[in-house]
Amino acid sequence: MSWWILLLMLSISPSLLKAQSPNTKFGKPTDEELNMRVYAPDESAEAVVLYKSTQVWYEYIVDDFKLYTEVKVRIKVLKPEGVKYANVEVPYVENEKVKSMKETITGLKAYAYNMENGSMTKTKMENNAVVREQVDKTHKVLKFTVPQVKEGTVIEYQYRIDSDYYFYIDTWVAQEEIPVAYTSYSLRIPEYFNFNLDETGANKLERNVEEETLRFSTRGTSVSCTGEKYEFVGRNLPAIKDEGYVYCPLDYCNKVSAELRGLDVPGEMYRELSSSWKEVGLNLMEDDDFGQRIKRTSPIKDLVSASGAAKETDVVGKMAAIYTELKKRLKWNGDYKLFGQSFSKVIKDGVGSNADLNLILLSAYREAGLDARPVVMSRRTRGRLPLSHPSINKLNTFVVGVVDGQTVHFIDGSVEDGYVDVLPSLLLTEQGYLLSEDGTGSWVNLQSLDASKANVIVRATLDEKGMVSGTYEGQTKANLSASLKEDFRTADDSLTYVNKMAERNGVKLSAYAIDERQAFSPTTVERATFTKQCEADGDHIYFEPLLFPPVKESPFKDVKRMYPVEFPYKYSITMVINTTLPDGYTVEELPETLMMRTEDNGLSVRLNYMMQGNTLLVQFRFNVNKTLFLTNEYDMLRQIYDTLVEKGGEIIVLKKN
Repeated sequence: MSWWILLLMLSISPSLLKAQSPNTKFGKPTDEELNMRVYAPDESAEAVVLYKSTQVWYEYIVDDFKLYTEVKVRIKVLKPEGVKYANVEVPYVENEKVKSMKETITGLKAYAYNMENGSMTKTKMENNAVVREQVDKTHKVLKFTVPQVKEGTVIEYQYRIDSDYYFYIDTWVAQEEIPVAYTSYSLRIPEYFNFNLDETGANKLERNVEEETLRFSTRGTSVSCTGEKYEFVGRNLPAIKDEGYVYCPLDYCNKVSAELRGLDVPGEMYRELSSSWKEVGLNLMEDDDFGQRIKRTSPIKDLVSASGAAKETDVVGKMAAIYTELKKRLKWNGDYKLFGQSFSKVIKDGVGSNADLNLILLSAYREAGLDARPVVMSRRTRGRLPLSHPSINKLNTFVVGVVDGQTVHFIDGSVEDGYVDVLPSLLLTEQGYLLSEDGTGSWVNLQSLDASKANVIVRATLDEKGMVSGTYEGQTKANLSASLKEDFRTADDSLTYVNKMAERNGVKLSAYAIDERQAFSPTTVERATFTKQCEADGDHIYFEPLLFPPVKESPFKDVKRMYPVEFPYKYSITMVINTTLPDGYTVEELPETLMMRTEDNGLSVRLNYMMQGNTLLVQFRFNVNKTLFLTNEYDMLRQIYDTLVEKGGEIIVLKKN
């Protein structure tokens, strides 16, 4: 070894060497970890995962396989806000009706380590800090809180999940909502399993695959087989941050998923384990709390007749009439579910989840002669469905679809301000599975519904003292209409809402109204009478021609972005502003026409100014033609919004002749 290599090795600090080799000993936090005050790669972090190990392996027990997952975690709390990571939730499967298969959590241990007067203190979590809650009929969650956690604490916990569902391996997610200094994933698979492994994410993970000998005991006999050991390691992974305009950041972070397709044990028949969406659909339609409820007669006997649906001439009218009558009797409780409660309980309580209301609605629609079917999905906030990994565990809600020839119309029990085909944005998924009564299905894209629209006309007059007086009329449709209604409905009161609107646009409102605000309708009309004072010095008037700027502040402030941009829905805004200028004044210079768009025209804007006699005409058009913009499109999006903010405050000068 040459002297300069030796000198270089000696010059490397011990702390750097330790950073490259993390402390993996459970129960033994190091002095460096206990005294750590900030995480250098992200000094804003309120906590950091120092170490996380996830090991998955198989055993052969009582003539069948069993899956084991062991998790060990060490977290450093860096700021008072990081104390919340002492609260831990571990989901697992326990079906109320299928007792023969379940998951159990064993070996739970949790500790808090603190430095007190220069010495380490260790606090153990007691059993009474652990609770188990039923989430739905197939899922539970184990919750616990590590005691004595404060700023500076090192938290450690470990547990093991023993699962009879050996054919389903949970997706391993490398990143967390706080930074991860070191994480590892070990997956041991016997040769008997035929599976696919899928790795996604933008950060680089270390990956190693090697063969090894696995041993199982069956019927008192030891059996050896070849297996593969997959190992993934992530270092200094950034936190999963909410950048806005993204529904589920987990869709884009580093993760590894495994799909088991079949089991081929010597001396036994080959077992196909991968399910299909058709199989998932069939199981749902046979389920007592799903499909069997749909097939029952309407539990509210007079719902259809009282709705007046028979008088409606089209499918949408019938859907709206029955839905309106249903919502007079039952309220949505704010929950989204896949399975429903008993009809009698929902009707007695007068409230239920969207699934409860949808099941009753489906029965009523069928009674009215409509071809009503459930559309199962994963909400956008819960992540995309893995189309190549069919599983009922990935579904978490459904909406109602009504087939009308080649068209499908949609409605959901959670709709408060929308309409038929006007759903909350978190339900506007690209992956809805429309189920028939026999369990077969087809995929539908709920983002293909008609784009929302807003058409605004402003008529104004500017006098020689710089006072602008005028009227505002905005016609909105679909989700833009629903959003307007929701904003007004959820405001503290109408006066507060009107004052905020006036403040946002820099005007005074003497009258304001929203037509059809309380009607179950896809449209609204917003009307206002306003005044606005501009600067005037006798010979000049300084006038902002875009009287109601559509963008006051850009939502895209970060120079770089980790995740794609997801808009809630497609929409277009058209605004025409006609301002009559005072006699004896001329415009010194009109602003230039603005035309900008993304490369594929997914988002475009046009802003044009022209004079027609003594009237200044401003034409504005903004189109969002798609909902997903990749990170390589972000710079252009940011540039467009920054330009719109700038244009909103642009001033033209009127000079007295």
